[in-house]
Amino acid sequence: MDDIFHFQEGPRKAENGLKNPKQLLKYGLHAAVLLGIVWAGVKYIDGEQFAKALHQFDWRYAPFVAALGLASVLVKSWRFATLVRQVQQVPRALAMRVYVAGQSATLLPGGIAARSAMLEREGVKVEDSAPAVALSSICDQIGFIVCGLVAAAWFEQARKPVFILIGVLAAVSVVLGIEATRTWLVRLIEKILHRFKLLDKWRGFVDSMRKTLSWRILAMGVGNTLLSFALLVLALHLCLAGIGVSVHPLTLLLAFTLPTMLGRISALPGGFGVTEVGMVGILDQAPKVTLDQAAVAVMIFRAATIVFTAVAGGIVYAIGWKHQTEPAPESEPAKESAPEKKAPAVVS
Repeated sequence: MDDIFHFQEGPRKAENGLKNPKQLLKYGLHAAVLLGIVWAGVKYIDGEQFAKALHQFDWRYAPFVAALGLASVLVKSWRFATLVRQVQQVPRALAMRVYVAGQSATLLPGGIAARSAMLEREGVKVEDSAPAVALSSICDQIGFIVCGLVAAAWFEQARKPVFILIGVLAAVSVVLGIEATRTWLVRLIEKILHRFKLLDKWRGFVDSMRKTLSWRILAMGVGNTLLSFALLVLALHLCLAGIGVSVHPLTLLLAFTLPTMLGRISALPGGFGVTEVGMVGILDQAPKVTLDQAAVAVMIFRAATIVFTAVAGGIVYAIGWKHQTEPAPESEPAKESAPEKKAPAVVS
């Protein structure tokens, strides 16, 4: 790996025509953001269903739904900035801007790493920002479990799958809680990373994680997550209100929580398919809600909270980094000319 990305100092270009690894990172981020926006548009907007939604939906609700989706991302960006600042005192506005700008890339497999890549361009090492990325995801999963338990107590049909999923997660937690298991797992990870010459970065990540993680920080992160989820559940409620129906708040909570959690752990980008089908299936079981109405509400909800936020993130990325240019390659220092020798003075 080191040989692949090794560049000598000076203006010499690499064989692929790029000047240095920073340009690879720069164009890779551009591509990830663009692909995220395109993926959101292609996968979440269906022409026929969209036309049907236009006819049924009261579009006076649309600005509020979109605003709630964007507010949810901003709330999480505050959490991300707080986590990053436990290791490095980067400006909060910069960390929040990085989180929002990376929203498009997160729709792609492994896209959450784009946020670490953006911070690396701002001088924050990947091993220092990676704990914030990991803990953001962990807080989301804890929030899903908490909301799933609360909703499952109301929605009888969901109790079995929710408790099975939580049982699996609890079993994994118990296994990881055994010191011998953790030691074996850490040694295995270090052995693998050593082969790829990434052991130093892994140890840096572990050190940064120790600085970041605490009960206070974890409680803050989970509380932030629950606030973000509340905004999205309210957005889903407005989508249903736009077509003239309403459901019990706990049914709404389950319709958002369980499908979104299953979509995230699936291998599909953005949980496409799994999340939408799950949401429609749960809302369809609610009294006075037809399958068509549930489908229209879910489509508008996903378009507002996925497509709109992805486009907004792409705009933030374009505005925030469009003026950044790569530093000019350092030229070889000019050779100092030898001082002129003065002729010896003639002594008369």
